[in-house]
Amino acid sequence: MDINLIQYLKEYLEKNDLDGIIINSTNEFLVEYNLLALNSRYYVTDFTGSTGDVLFTKDKIFLFVDTRYHEQAEQQVNKEYIEVVKMPLGTTYIESLSDKIPSYFKLGMISKKTSKKFYDTLLKNLQQKNSTIKLINIDPVIEYNKDSIKQINYEVFPVNITISGKTADEKYCEIKKYTGEKFNIIVTSLEDIAYLTNLRSYSFDYSSIFPAKAIINEVEILIFTDCKLPQIGEYYKVYPFSEFESHLKKINNSELFIDENRLTIYDYQLINKNNKLLISHLNLFKTVKNDSELEHLQTCFERADKALKVLYKMLESEEIYSEYDYYEALIKSMKENGALALSFKPIVAGGSNTSIIHYSNPSKEKMIKEGDFLLVDYGGYYEGGLATDTTRTFIKGDPTQEQKTAYTAVFKAFLNAYFEKYNKKASYFNIDKIARETISKSVPEEYKFAHSTGHGVGISVHENPPIVSSSNISKTKIIPNTVFSIEPGVYKEGWGGIRLENTVHAILEDDKIVMHSFSRFPFETKLIDPSLLNDYEKYYYMKWQASACIV
Repeated sequence: MDINLIQYLKEYLEKNDLDGIIINSTNEFLVEYNLLALNSRYYVTDFTGSTGDVLFTKDKIFLFVDTRYHEQAEQQVNKEYIEVVKMPLGTTYIESLSDKIPSYFKLGMISKKTSKKFYDTLLKNLQQKNSTIKLINIDPVIEYNKDSIKQINYEVFPVNITISGKTADEKYCEIKKYTGEKFNIIVTSLEDIAYLTNLRSYSFDYSSIFPAKAIINEVEILIFTDCKLPQIGEYYKVYPFSEFESHLKKINNSELFIDENRLTIYDYQLINKNNKLLISHLNLFKTVKNDSELEHLQTCFERADKALKVLYKMLESEEIYSEYDYYEALIKSMKENGALALSFKPIVAGGSNTSIIHYSNPSKEKMIKEGDFLLVDYGGYYEGGLATDTTRTFIKGDPTQEQKTAYTAVFKAFLNAYFEKYNKKASYFNIDKIARETISKSVPEEYKFAHSTGHGVGISVHENPPIVSSSNISKTKIIPNTVFSIEPGVYKEGWGGIRLENTVHAILEDDKIVMHSFSRFPFETKLIDPSLLNDYEKYYYMKWQASACIV
């Protein structure tokens, strides 16, 4: 923790007549996995989680984290300076942030790192307290560290048509069918741009995207980037990134489609008020995968399954290895089995560390000994720039009955959520409900299912939509050919945790929605107590194991 930075920010508040400022974890493209070297929140707190922002005030530093990071944040931050705000499951960041901001508070907000949706919602909450928001264009934390931040040289490559299934021009023509005669779509989601262009880059850790923005109109797609791009298509024109603002300002008297969750408030303020603003649903185009993409994903997960076999064999040997040994072996095995990049930093946790949902620092000192869990959550990118995501929990040696009971509860939750035949009106919320109710009936409350049941998987490992959770946002119909995870888990601090995750895609079959899993890696049979399975679950268990790959 840089004490000089803390003092610098306090002086910044005084100079700018502010009571506090939001320090973001993201960058100007609102990405989830931001490099730590570009992550302002990391510089202030030392917290390495992928999400979680800070409210920096004159007297206190508040770090807001969701249930995945409660334990990790407590371990990483300096509590003398920082208060960890542990948001309960189902509570939003805006709700928690609003609770911490008092009346007549003057809040600074980085306009290039805040979505229009977030700004509007928070402003409405604060106005009820007579508090105000001052928008700031330059992030003071990045400005403080600018001399030490290195620029990234992005190497961008095209995705083969056998994987993408459609050319970039075909995607543009498909979009035009859903718009009027005169329209503009503002695209600031890097995943959407990667999808539209059929271009990827592995230059930015844990992603296959490259920095760019776009404007789609009835004639062409304008791509604004400083990256050197291969040929895209007939309808695509490439401009320097700096020209995006001037082009955006020129749009007049048009139907202008925007995504308020991905458009920054800075960009929004550049839009002429004589445009008719409409909600963009462009993100749905990449959400539904075509046959070529699904076939490619299947080959990716087959290679990911092979990579995990190395760890299973290490665990079954008489040798004692550390978390870090397993972590290094996993990354090496992933590369040997075709992974070109990681879709997120693998989670390799042993023993009681498995209760830390997004455990991020595998230790050379933490040895996996007899009776210890080993939780492995990993994913990679291959030729097509689509992510994989799989989790398994193993045991070194023989388990206790408590370990078997908890594991079996999670296993039952997966089986019931996965093998259910959903009617065509069912939503992603229903998948979460089945998993959550199964766990609540199977283990005491001290075992917490402290995260959503799943998330979309695509160009980003956490693609949205869909979201498989207990929140209202998940109450949308399950769409065939959407790809998402089913990953129930239970966690008991100081004891350990269990998570079982398969990435699946939904299929419409005989008027029902059914799931197909890409991964076929077996579950840990010695952790399953068959006496705790009902007849249906025993049938599902045999059905899964019959089709699972052999370790």
